[in-house]
Amino acid sequence: MRLQVHWRDLVIGAAAIWLIASPLVLGYDVGELPDSRAAALNSYAVGTGLLLFCIISAWRLEDFGNEILNIVFGCWLALSPYALAFADRAAATLNTIAVGVLVVVLAIWDLKASA
Repeated sequence: MRLQVHWRDLVIGAAAIWLIASPLVLGYDVGELPDSRAAALNSYAVGTGLLLFCIISAWRLEDFGNEILNIVFGCWLALSPYALAFADRAAATLNTIAVGVLVVVLAIWDLKASA
């Protein structure tokens, strides 16, 4: 095992940590409203998944196309406010879409750089 971290992986890892922390920071943590609950749980779950795959990629435990998984996660993040019906919560929606677009752009950049 060798540690091989690209700056794009670090940015995606930081975005994942932000995604996990953002419900508390931006005030849409798991609350009484169903749309808050969906937004927060989505952020926690996807952020954890992104961070896990970022760590796996950095340690090169598996080289199975982490970029493709990041693209899937990013696309889900961009669509999730509408799929999970929390698009009316501005902070949650803007945050998830922004992180999703960032992850997709960096993952595509990583794919092109490794080709």
